[in-house]
Amino acid sequence: MKGMTYKELKEEHGLSNKRIQKLDRDAQKVLGNALMMIDGCLRSEEECSTKVSTCLVYVTMAMEMLEANFLEAISENLKMEELN
Repeated sequence: MKGMTYKELKEEHGLSNKRIQKLDRDAQKVLGNALMMIDGCLRSEEECSTKVSTCLVYVTMAMEMLEANFLEAISENLKMEELN
């Protein structure tokens, strides 16, 4: 998922300031949780290759959650006719 500017979220996707703020806060929570899981994994006594694989899974999960949250925010602004 590519990065987006505030201007793009407002103008191209029609998100309100409040919705952008919520989207940003949700992203901070997702990334914070991912960092805690990665930190726990790196501190574990597993083999190095296992740690790397597990951390990559956490990163993938976080990115998918961010994308899902973004798509949900965008879809809230679509009219029913546009969805069909």
